[in-house]
Amino acid sequence: MSDLLSIGSSGVGAYQRALATVSNNIANVNTDGYTRQDVSLASNQPRLLGGSYLGTGARFDSVQRQYDAFVESNLRNSNSDLQSQKPLLSYVNRLIDVMGDESIGLTTAMNRFFESSRDLASDPASVVSRSIFVRDADGLAARFRQLAGQFELLDNETRQAVETDVGQINALSGQLALMNKQLTKHSTAASQPSELLDQRDLLLRELSSLVAVKTKFEVNGAVVVSVGDTLDQGILVNKNISRAITVNSSQINPGSLEFVLDAYGSPEPMPGLTSGKIGGVISFRDQVLSPAADALDTLSSALVKEVNLVHRDGVDAEGLLGGDLFGFAAEKTGQAAGMQLLIQDANRVAAAGQFRVIDNPLNSGTAQARIHYITPEFKGPTQLRGDLALAKVPQIVTSTINIDANQGFASLGLVPIGTQDLSLDLLSPKTGQTLQVLTRDGRHLLGSTLTENQQALLVNPGNGMEAGATYSAQALNKTPPATYLGMDIFLGAQASVSQVQQFNSKTGEAQAPLAVAAQLVGNTFVGSSGAIAANTYQLNGQNLPALSGPLTLGSVVNWVNTATASQAASARITASDVDGKLVLSRPSSNTTDDIRLGMGSAGSPADLQRLGFDTTLHIKGSATDDLLVFVTDTAIPSAATSSNVEVRAQFANIDGDMKQSLRTSTIQVSFITSTQYTIVDSRTTPGTVLAERSLIPDPLSATPSLTYRGLKLEFSTSPKAGDEFTIDGNRDGIGNNETMLRLVALEEQRIMPGGLTVTEAYIERVNQVGNVARQAAISEQALEVVYKQAQEARDTISGVSLDEEASALVRFQQAYQANAKVMQTAMALFDTILQVR
Repeated sequence: MSDLLSIGSSGVGAYQRALATVSNNIANVNTDGYTRQDVSLASNQPRLLGGSYLGTGARFDSVQRQYDAFVESNLRNSNSDLQSQKPLLSYVNRLIDVMGDESIGLTTAMNRFFESSRDLASDPASVVSRSIFVRDADGLAARFRQLAGQFELLDNETRQAVETDVGQINALSGQLALMNKQLTKHSTAASQPSELLDQRDLLLRELSSLVAVKTKFEVNGAVVVSVGDTLDQGILVNKNISRAITVNSSQINPGSLEFVLDAYGSPEPMPGLTSGKIGGVISFRDQVLSPAADALDTLSSALVKEVNLVHRDGVDAEGLLGGDLFGFAAEKTGQAAGMQLLIQDANRVAAAGQFRVIDNPLNSGTAQARIHYITPEFKGPTQLRGDLALAKVPQIVTSTINIDANQGFASLGLVPIGTQDLSLDLLSPKTGQTLQVLTRDGRHLLGSTLTENQQALLVNPGNGMEAGATYSAQALNKTPPATYLGMDIFLGAQASVSQVQQFNSKTGEAQAPLAVAAQLVGNTFVGSSGAIAANTYQLNGQNLPALSGPLTLGSVVNWVNTATASQAASARITASDVDGKLVLSRPSSNTTDDIRLGMGSAGSPADLQRLGFDTTLHIKGSATDDLLVFVTDTAIPSAATSSNVEVRAQFANIDGDMKQSLRTSTIQVSFITSTQYTIVDSRTTPGTVLAERSLIPDPLSATPSLTYRGLKLEFSTSPKAGDEFTIDGNRDGIGNNETMLRLVALEEQRIMPGGLTVTEAYIERVNQVGNVARQAAISEQALEVVYKQAQEARDTISGVSLDEEASALVRFQQAYQANAKVMQTAMALFDTILQVR
């Protein structure tokens, strides 16, 4: 009886605990992080009775957590991946709303800006159109600032979100460290309270929603948590120690965020975070927001650069050159947030081109002309040859020039417009060697008349000439004011009035300089045989007579003095022998006139050399046009392949601009025939002929056109003989709307990377953000499915099912009742035995 009672008693006790476990599962069906518990029962040790073993009942063994480490890890990883898409999608959608909004986005503002540009181009003199243009230009700059401001708000918001989430990570890691400390009370995970392990897993799951983690579990259930690439890196929690994460702005890229573990202990840089809520925010910042902000800055910089380039090239309503239309705040250079309109006065809008063309109303033809300027690109030299280009005061450069016998000339390069006070010396020239100075249109200014063969060789686009240039000696060796464009240019030996600094003899203070009369001093005179022909030399424009040989210094001095004896005493140039050198002097009272010893029609640099003087190209003041300089040699021996000559150069400065020089001129294009025309500059009286050409059809254009130094004149139809067109600098700013037309054309110009227009570049960026949003939405849907599958897998093992628990409850209840019935039967049998008499 006692055995039967003990067996029933053990069953009742075991199933009582089983019922309690099921009841606990049912009670915690909605408890977050709860893991279903299952009771483990075992049979008692049997007893040997007679020759057989008899069972002694059942006993309660343990309560087991229904837990799978792999499934739990999979749930954490899928949770991290899913949570990374939610903030990314949310922020990207907000960014699309900002960039695509009509009141904030750029498309509407840019359309208005270019539309007002078109209106102003159609009526550049309209004050109303100018005011509307200024308003819309200011609106465009304001729209850039507003959009950049929205980007900055998103930047600050996401930064604060990251900092908040980092704070939560630090709090959770601290709780896990405390949890590990509690778990040290037991040596194995099986002996730990299930609720404690549930709390551990819940903390890990919450942590995984913020950042992807790697875990390693100790025997007692304590966990090591890492946020690095491996478990050995980026350890966040180890035993009862947690390490805090610090977030800072990147030193290399201030727009990016950097994470550091244990910044105030043993700092350890963290790798980029790509999963979890923080990973999603970082992905948005680095892959969407930052590129969008950079693209906006690039767009603003490119637009400002191109608009300013056009606007600076235009003329405002008062005929002044335009300045920058847009700019950036000093502290935000090149950033959309600092873009601003620099012009507030509508009259300062440069709507007109720098040139205009006026058709002569008496033209017999119907051709109408249109003009614009394109920076010319010439073949040939762009400066003086070699080291000669470095001969800026105080430098003096000497170079040896080789002349090929087959060509008979060598280029000394280009004297650019604006070159000041140039001296280019031909040292010890041989017979037949001389300097030649021509313009790009073949106007021969200095030197000796060229043969047809020399003209063909020198007047060539390969040497820097204009296409269609023709040779002319009309301005050859002229003296001011009859020189080309009135330029003070001379070839020969020259001496100017000098200034000598004076000082007070008592105080030593500087006084006004003293003007000293010009004095031309030659090199040591070397006598020679042979006579001097008439017209070999010119002295200040006066042809000197012939002189029979041989030449001595004394005979030359007498020859010069005899030739100048008829000059007025105040202006007379006298010759003298000073230390074996020929010296030409003005009277000391003449402190205004210079001395110029040049070559006549029969002279050459070698003749100047006979008198002890080098031949020098002098430009006093500034060169008013581009000048091409050559050295020719017509006496190279037939057996020689080349000759050479030494050249020395020095100039004060180069400060010229072809375009602005043309603006100061009034240029007249006159058609002699329907194809032959001349270009005349009216700065001098009479006007200077700049070019004589033939009208060459342009294969790229259906309309005839001509160019001169970057000016391009296009005709609606072919001009007729006698037609005249006048080009000036558009000084009233209303004669040509070219600048505003160029500004309008910017809307269609592909100035952005990838060959896009500014509008296309912005729309492309909006589309890229939209693509990210679509991809994020698709990824979120896919990861939602993955997460649900992981959740279902976890629930299948660890979740509480009320149906299963109800079934277990009935089963355990029946077992409990059956064991109680066993005990009741044992008691009844025992009572029966007691009643036996």
